[in-house]
Amino acid sequence: MNPCGQARVAASAAATNPRSASGGADLLLLAGALLLANLPLLTGASVEPLVFRPDRVAAGEWWRALSFPFVHVSLYHLALDAGAFLILLHSLRGIGAGSRIRIAAGAAAGSLAAAFLDPALAARGLCGLSGPAHGLMAASALDMLRNGPDRTVRRTGWAALIVVAAKSVVEAVTGSVFLAELHFGNVGAPVALCHLGGVIGGAAAWAAAPKSQRPCQCAARPSPSNLESPSGRPPPQGR
Repeated sequence: MNPCGQARVAASAAATNPRSASGGADLLLLAGALLLANLPLLTGASVEPLVFRPDRVAAGEWWRALSFPFVHVSLYHLALDAGAFLILLHSLRGIGAGSRIRIAAGAAAGSLAAAFLDPALAARGLCGLSGPAHGLMAASALDMLRNGPDRTVRRTGWAALIVVAAKSVVEAVTGSVFLAELHFGNVGAPVALCHLGGVIGGAAAWAAAPKSQRPCQCAARPSPSNLESPSGRPPPQGR
């Protein structure tokens, strides 16, 4: 079987069993971590021990630097952030699970780094997936630009990238999160700078990830030797 035939068989198997193509273990792992980290919201306990606070990290509570994206201030906050984050992570299914995790980690790191520019960080702390989700949106847009199968998908990628980048820059400059007053529940005190940090971190991590392969296009480009003339004979070969 030629390489294109093998690619078509693999694509058919992936379509039958999507988990074979995109893994899915990373999504399950992150969803489980989100569930465990936010159990206190169901019991009335505090999520404070997992919130990022610079002074507590400096005092030895290092896990706060890893746990802060997973904890949220309310179930509404969790549903909003986690829903967007997991959907955007799944949109990168053409990239290996390890690379997706690294992109998510890069977006979270960028979000955290930007938070240090907020004077209120020490007093308010930091938690939530809003910044990392913005980073995944940037990575997803870049992936559409590079691997989009047609012009429409690539144009959608450009539009998404421009929107998320412009939104994040405006929020960072004004210090105000877009449509923050329209939330139906408690989302805490959003840190506008974190969205831009997430975009930068996610885009940088995406650029460093191994490049995903495009589908085989051999079937759409037949070799001239395989073409037949209207008479049924192979066409003459040029010299």
